[in-house]
Amino acid sequence: MTVGVVSGLPRETDCFQAIPEAERHFKTFAGVGPARAEEGARALIEHGAQGLMSFGVAGGLSADAPAGMVVLATKVVAGDTSFEASEPWRREIYALIGSSVPVAEAAIAGSDRMVGTPDDKRALHKGSGAIACDMESHAVARVAAELNVPFCVVRAISDPDDRVVPKWVLKCLTRSGDVRIGALAWQAARRPQAWGNLIRLVGDSRKAFDGLRGVAGGLGPRLGFQLGLGES
Repeated sequence: MTVGVVSGLPRETDCFQAIPEAERHFKTFAGVGPARAEEGARALIEHGAQGLMSFGVAGGLSADAPAGMVVLATKVVAGDTSFEASEPWRREIYALIGSSVPVAEAAIAGSDRMVGTPDDKRALHKGSGAIACDMESHAVARVAAELNVPFCVVRAISDPDDRVVPKWVLKCLTRSGDVRIGALAWQAARRPQAWGNLIRLVGDSRKAFDGLRGVAGGLGPRLGFQLGLGES
């Protein structure tokens, strides 16, 4: 194994199903939020991963990040700290997927909480310069920096900058990121006025996962990773 892939949701890691397990040179881990992402990143390194990838969906922070766009992070910004992603690995990934899906190479912001309103998204964009955000990439980047291994971030936009993501959505996820269908249905039933927004979010999410599946298929069994790619 050479690559450890950290995602927030099992549905994100499922995008690699097109690659037969016997051919994979990577292992995956799914868990929502920075604490689970750090736990997963450390476990993957302990089990032999020589590079880390944060893979999944992200929120858009500017009009430059529409639903379905794939963002390859140049760096991950976490408050006053930033972590530079592996440029050689990013270039290799872009060469593999850049002609098949819409791709932007830009900064991604890490957040310990969900950034769910347009105002919050605009504020994070202004403060970080990032065009997208998620809750796992900064933890992955921090572990990679600490343990001196290369990392990259591949994230597809599932909620653009003008979309509202209700906070109660997180209550419908288990610790490992699985959706609690009963809880989701109950929460939605209590809020019929939110159905229109939820339908739009479902459409945006579909675009993001279509992009992720396209990326996973294009990356191949080594995910574009080779030893030495950590050297920029």
